[in-house]
Amino acid sequence: MSTKRSLRLTVGAIAVLGAAALALSGCSTSSSSGGDKSGDLTLKLGTILPQTGTLATLGPPAIEASNLAVADINKANKGIKIDITQKDSGDTSTNIATQSVTSLLAAGNTAILGAESSSVTLTVLKQVTSAKTLLFSPANTSPDLSSDDDNGYFWRDAPSDVLQGKVLGEKVAKDGHTNVSILYQNDSYGSGLAKNVKASLEAQGVTVASYTAFDPNASDFSSEVNTVLAPNPDALVAITFDQIKKIAPLLETAGFDFKNFYGSDGNFGVIDPTYKDVSIEGAQFTNPGNQATDDFKKRLQAQAKKDGAKELQAWSYAPETYDGVVVMALAALKGGATDGTTLKDNLQSITSGDTDCKTFSACADLIKDGKSIHYQGLSGPISFQDNGDPGQAYISIYKYNKDNSNTFESAEFGDLTKN
Repeated sequence: MSTKRSLRLTVGAIAVLGAAALALSGCSTSSSSGGDKSGDLTLKLGTILPQTGTLATLGPPAIEASNLAVADINKANKGIKIDITQKDSGDTSTNIATQSVTSLLAAGNTAILGAESSSVTLTVLKQVTSAKTLLFSPANTSPDLSSDDDNGYFWRDAPSDVLQGKVLGEKVAKDGHTNVSILYQNDSYGSGLAKNVKASLEAQGVTVASYTAFDPNASDFSSEVNTVLAPNPDALVAITFDQIKKIAPLLETAGFDFKNFYGSDGNFGVIDPTYKDVSIEGAQFTNPGNQATDDFKKRLQAQAKKDGAKELQAWSYAPETYDGVVVMALAALKGGATDGTTLKDNLQSITSGDTDCKTFSACADLIKDGKSIHYQGLSGPISFQDNGDPGQAYISIYKYNKDNSNTFESAEFGDLTKN
């Protein structure tokens, strides 16, 4: 269990010197912990979101959600502006994330948003947190990150896979399956979620017929698919990233009925209507967070068009990403500065106060009036625990259609503070 976050405000001398240097250079915005001529704080926010690698399909909704949140916060003019720099996280087969973090830290960013992959986050966690820079992930779900020694500088608003694994296992059992195979990628994310799915299934009296890992950097999965299908399971749970694009055709060739296929957040949305190789009609997926609303999707598409990006096909972790930017901005307003220590010292308080608020603007006004707030985000109530994890969260369930579009089925609410 991580130590409890202190509520002390510290503003480093380096940040003050940085503000002076920027002023002397004629820069139009202030440093991360100072104020510009209008009195606004300026938060320098970097991102490490997947533009390449095995999770690249899920990068665009997070990238556009972060850009949209920044645009909304800057337009609100409530005492803080955000300068955002987008960088690639790649995956664990490269050192792109390390290179991106090195560049962002050198540029004076005091908060970094990302990564989406838990395994990628673990490769840069010490690099970021030892610099007393806040690392905030909108998508990391590995249970390993709940107790990692990060000195209080790592936060996330996606729930631990203790919750997703429980919901996914219960869903498979509720659908009447009794003999289930699990295929999972052998990394922090895959093994952590698989472990919790297995425990959930067995708690329901379901037999786990095959529990098979694969190398996430492999290019062929024929052997593993044969292994999980050998015991003739009545359902298959596959925990992957974009490897699902190669696994699905193998399952079709083997005559597997996708109505008995269950996926998770890592592969939800990877197959979309542009994928023509196989229809996975009937497959079901869990995904942390509430369903993105139509209005939010419309605004994200508009942001993508403004950014010159492709039309979005997936929405995974877009609400969590938007909320992540908002809570960092609110923490800065609450603490009166934007250095990493101030951010981490104030994040918990803005999701545990007495007055509920649903937008950055409304919450900022309440903070100005001296009220204690509880930000109710697009992804849910969040309610940060002492270790930087959300205490409450939703897990949504989606079902695939014939054209590889998907339909929202339901959302299960979980309270992790009771675990």
